[in-house]
Amino acid sequence: MALTLFRWDTRGSTGPADWAQALIDVADPEEAAGLASDVRTYLPSIEQWEQLKLYGTRQWLAIRSAEVPEAWATAVAQAAPGQLPPGAIAYTISGVRHREGIWDEAVIATTSSEVTFTIFLACPREGDCSLMRLSRLNEPLE
Repeated sequence: MALTLFRWDTRGSTGPADWAQALIDVADPEEAAGLASDVRTYLPSIEQWEQLKLYGTRQWLAIRSAEVPEAWATAVAQAAPGQLPPGAIAYTISGVRHREGIWDEAVIATTSSEVTFTIFLACPREGDCSLMRLSRLNEPLE
C-alpha cells in the first residue's frame, strides 16, 4: 500500500484521482472518506498534475524501513473498547521519494527526498487487510 501511494505517472493518465482510487478500493468502509482526504494530500492537485504532465513526470518510493512505531502500544492501551477494529496495526514507513521528468524520451530532471509517514491498517485475518488512515507526510507516529 505504501508503494501504491507514491507510485504514479502523469503519462497516459487522466489525473490524480486514477491513482487515488487504488487506495480507496482497499479502504476500511468506515474510514473511506477520511482516507480519501489523506490520500489527496499525498498527490499533486489537478493543476499541479497538468504542469507535471507537460514533462512526463513519474514518481516512486524506495522503502528503507517499515516498523511498528513505539507509540502504537500506547495508542492501543489508551483506546476505548471497540474504538480500534480487530487487527488494527500501524507501520511507520521511511524511504526515499523519487521523481523523474521526461522530454522526448530523455530524462531532463530528477529529484529525491527522504520521507516518513505512518499507515494505519485493520488486519482481522492473515492477508485480509484494509487501509484505515495515513499520517501527514513527514509527521509519522513515532
